[in-house]
Amino acid sequence: MIETDKISLAASWIKEKKIIAYPTEGVWGIGCINNESVISKLSEIKQRPKDKKYILLFKSVDDLRKKFDVKKDYIKQIKDLSNSFTTIIVPVNENNSIAVRIPKIEILQDLLEEVGEEIVSTSANISSLSVCKNVEQIKTVFSNKIFGILNLPLGGENRSSRIYDLKTDAYVR
Repeated sequence: MIETDKISLAASWIKEKKIIAYPTEGVWGIGCINNESVISKLSEIKQRPKDKKYILLFKSVDDLRKKFDVKKDYIKQIKDLSNSFTTIIVPVNENNSIAVRIPKIEILQDLLEEVGEEIVSTSANISSLSVCKNVEQIKTVFSNKIFGILNLPLGGENRSSRIYDLKTDAYVR
């Protein structure tokens, strides 16, 4: 497993369809480019059902709107919630929704800028087990399963993000 503190190198790994670990505001994350075959591999690594959705990290609300048709009614609320450490469940049509987060941590903003599109993201753990607390735990848990680690500091939160559902207008976590 390769380690770097260079955001541009980590971004190149993601663009090459590699799965990597990186710091978020509160916990270590693992993720990849938004590509079905790579997401399937991520689900295998996490030992997670393939039909369970992941969070999409976007650099901005504008980037989200370029990719998905989000109701105008939701835009102000998304902007307001994106100023906090919150994942937002956004309806994208009658039957489907997506979970999105617009990170405020500069490391992730820079990573998203370098990648040039959204990143599929999840906590760095095997499903239903504890989240890795540091790089050494990531190396142990994901030894030869992920490509590399962007080894930079976490953002200072001491938990995973809260989750807000726009359709029900309530926090679900």
